Amino acid sequence: MTVQPASPAVARRLQLILQSIDRIRPLSTSVTRVLNALSSDTAGAGMIAELLGLDPALAANVLQAANSAYLGYGPTCTNLQEAVMRLGFARIRTITMGVAASGSLNHSLPGYRLATGDLWNHSVSVAMAAQWFARSLGFNNPEDAYVAGLLHDIGKVVLDQFVMMDYNRLYEYAFNNRVSFSKAETMVFSIDHGKVGGLMAKKWNFPMALIEAIGGHHQPWMVESQPRLAAVIHIANALAPMDPAMMNRLGPRELLPEALEILNLPAEKLERLRVSMVNFLTGGG
Repeated sequence: MTVQPASPAVARRLQLILQSIDRIRPLSTSVTRVLNALSSDTAGAGMIAELLGLDPALAANVLQAANSAYLGYGPTCTNLQEAVMRLGFARIRTITMGVAASGSLNHSLPGYRLATGDLWNHSVSVAMAAQWFARSLGFNNPEDAYVAGLLHDIGKVVLDQFVMMDYNRLYEYAFNNRVSFSKAETMVFSIDHGKVGGLMAKKWNFPMALIEAIGGHHQPWMVESQPRLAAVIHIANALAPMDPAMMNRLGPRELLPEALEILNLPAEKLERLRVSMVNFLTGGG
């Protein structure tokens, strides 16, 4: 990442932000072990189940998903190995990352004027919208879109303390110029929450596709390896249902034409997909 700070004060602020990223705690050992095993060519359902069993929160979430009536499964599942086989490795990976992130995303972020649960609710909404769009557009692994959508705003957890000190300036810039809050962040900090999140994902050794999708969801055309995934996250972030009060605090949401070009998605088709997505997420159809 190359940045051009506008002043010594901005450069110092950016340095403090990067130092904060360096100080973030690594993922828990149990989460790391499960993710590494899921990426291995040799790990089977038995090994994954054994590793899940070492973490009560992971085990409970996996069993809950395996017994979800929404997914249409039959008899009650009480065995982790059976649960892993029912759900598949992709779904287990999604659940594991969701559990790992939920602690950070469920806290209040006073800098962004977000109460406890606000960021989590938005993140889940974007994750579900991203997965829906990915499936509709024929992505091979829509679970990646869910994970990237869930974690797309994780950078706000680190940036919050800096936003708190400059909120009025950020808010005025975003609304006076009718731009997204992320552009205001870039103006004030020389970095936005997306890029901060990408650096956090890199520190946690996430797959490159997720690092880029999180880091580039406001500029998907800058992503090198999988810009389509980043573009889906960009669109989901712009179109997923959001509480109006939260939208007022965070400023306008951007839907940039470059994202549609990456996906070869005409505006007319996007609008049809948007209506179907909102109906699906809100239970309207």
